[in-house]
Amino acid sequence: MLPGLNKYLHFIQQIYPLSQESLEALAPFLNHKSFVKKDYLVKQGDISNELFIIMSGCVREYFEDAHANEINTWFGIENAIAVSTYSFFSLKPSLTNIQALEDTETIVIRQEDIQKLFNEFHEIERLGRLLAEQYLVQIDEIKIILQTLSAKQRYEYILQHKPELVQRIPLKYLASFLGIKLETLSRVRGQK
Repeated sequence: MLPGLNKYLHFIQQIYPLSQESLEALAPFLNHKSFVKKDYLVKQGDISNELFIIMSGCVREYFEDAHANEINTWFGIENAIAVSTYSFFSLKPSLTNIQALEDTETIVIRQEDIQKLFNEFHEIERLGRLLAEQYLVQIDEIKIILQTLSAKQRYEYILQHKPELVQRIPLKYLASFLGIKLETLSRVRGQK
């Protein structure tokens, strides 16, 4: 059995309970991958056909702009799904990097295997849809926050709703994610 698999299966059972038959069909397609800090799960420009479920650790998603600045767009910790959405669904080169910020343990499933399971098991397809809905809601929430709140309000929102990110992510990456300069983030943090 994969390390952490029971914990993750318990987690997904809370989202949508799968029958024993579906669980047994899903398990053989799940593989374990370990990454050390700074390893890449996905590299910008490569085609990524894998979806990573974070069992332990922390990752960031970012891209490099035309001036070689790193723009952080997402962070994932335990139970998050790390995937280059664009590459995974289009099978085109990834527009982003996904990099381990800590030593990270993942469960991995390939795109073709997911599609096979979706075709054969309606309840696995439903679980996939529910997970996708959760992901889209989170992305929409962050998009609105970053577009409508002041720098101080953005930081306070993250501090209130995702305090573990503030504790685990280097400030320069957090500042980039919040769309502010590191100096501004330091000033905002100093006002607390």
